[in-house]
Amino acid sequence: MSLLILLAVILCSQLLLTTNAARILAILAFPGPSQYEFIQPLLRELAKRGHHITSVNNFPQTEPMDNFRDVVVEENLHLFDEFKNFTMDEINSNYFDTVEIFYGRSYDMCRNVIVDAQFQELMANESFDLIIIDVTFSEGFYGLGEYFGAPMVAVSYWSGIIWVDELVGNTTPLSYIPSMIMLRKYNQNMDFWRRWLNVIVYSFDWMYFVLRYMPVQRRLYNEYFPNATMRLDEAQKNFSLVLVNDHYTITTPRPYVPNMIEVAGLHIPTQAEPIAENIKQLLDNSQHGVLYVKLNSILPQHVMQIILNGLGRYPQLVLWNSNFGPWDTLLIPRNVHYFHQDLSHHSVLAHPNIRLFISHGDYLHIIDSIYHGVPILGIPRYDGLHDDYVDNIRKIGNGLSFTCRQFNEKALGQALYDLLATNRYRNEAKLKSEIFRDQQNTPLEKSVYWVEHIIKYKGAKHLRNLGQNLNTWEYYNLDVYASMLCIILVFISLSYLLLNVMLKIILSL
Repeated sequence: MSLLILLAVILCSQLLLTTNAARILAILAFPGPSQYEFIQPLLRELAKRGHHITSVNNFPQTEPMDNFRDVVVEENLHLFDEFKNFTMDEINSNYFDTVEIFYGRSYDMCRNVIVDAQFQELMANESFDLIIIDVTFSEGFYGLGEYFGAPMVAVSYWSGIIWVDELVGNTTPLSYIPSMIMLRKYNQNMDFWRRWLNVIVYSFDWMYFVLRYMPVQRRLYNEYFPNATMRLDEAQKNFSLVLVNDHYTITTPRPYVPNMIEVAGLHIPTQAEPIAENIKQLLDNSQHGVLYVKLNSILPQHVMQIILNGLGRYPQLVLWNSNFGPWDTLLIPRNVHYFHQDLSHHSVLAHPNIRLFISHGDYLHIIDSIYHGVPILGIPRYDGLHDDYVDNIRKIGNGLSFTCRQFNEKALGQALYDLLATNRYRNEAKLKSEIFRDQQNTPLEKSVYWVEHIIKYKGAKHLRNLGQNLNTWEYYNLDVYASMLCIILVFISLSYLLLNVMLKIILSL
């Protein structure tokens, strides 16, 4: 009898799960591995909960998974490879040319997905209950919500971006919220000149986005969604939810509307990954601790040798994990152990013997260092990509970092001494970790809850704030300020005329 009851309970639970299962289309077109690493755990968890995931991406699952289907657009895999050959000087001196190329590539990226035969078949023969879009250069996909009659959820790898805020009418007070460019340098109150510069940078960024970037995406939108009743700027405000890779320990506390949710740390596993036995023995038996190095780009040989020389002066064991490294031509200290295969990254960082994390300071690695309470040392990249997070590491206060021009043997030696011989950065890292972890729900639980909330309530219109219904003039009260200015000018003009008439009358007496 009890067995029958158990079977009935299992059957009912499975039936309930199937009934509530949604068909979800995820558009993750940008070919950056970090962007996909950030969002992949959410998609996998939704699949485990019975939802049917169709993921358009460049990094298919290594092992098949129930309810999870990959659609790989191979044309996008090498779309941005040319930027790896740029030097830092070329990018810095030709910033706007570089931006123009990125804008052009964004058109190609979106178009490659839309014209792909597999994707065309999806659009012709399938229906979906929810659309999830990585909004990195992806405005051309915003017509999918209306096309499938499904609510849209945006996922943003970065915070503090104008066009991400505008998706749900989020407010950005420029008096104390730095623009994305200035965010890496300032986390305290800005003085008059910094606020002045912040407004100028924000305004220029917004104008460049509207006047140069959006016309490219609008052309794509109009071409492939000719029957859409919404214009692109209307579809841009058709999002039900934004999941943003941010937390106030990383950037700065700021206001959010109810349907914009911070989920930094979403990529961090909730359960510990197993560590290979040989790695575990090295970690457990290191008397002086371990320096963990994970670099994801090719470094010049002289830079590699400077790093090795600096690390060789300390008694700690060095665990170096990288796919790159001309090790046959370098002098490697005895305390350095190099591993080419992928290690259990988060389990290694969580080990109590880890004393320092050495990385390029990628955004996810900064979050990893905060979560695990380990100080970080940011080594500059030499593959043409910006030192985007150099200032961010310094601003957070849990580590040190260099630009290419700052990096040399003396600077590295001083940084290693400050990080290893004093407790300043270690204590700050522990405090940041404690604050970051002190959340009611994990980022994954939070993300799943809000996505399923959107599915359950068919777009959750009750979360939309009225700012999403306003155009730019209305949202910023520019029309009100303009009318006030006109009234003031009219008053001044009439006052001037009246005084002039009165003065003439007085003088004529």
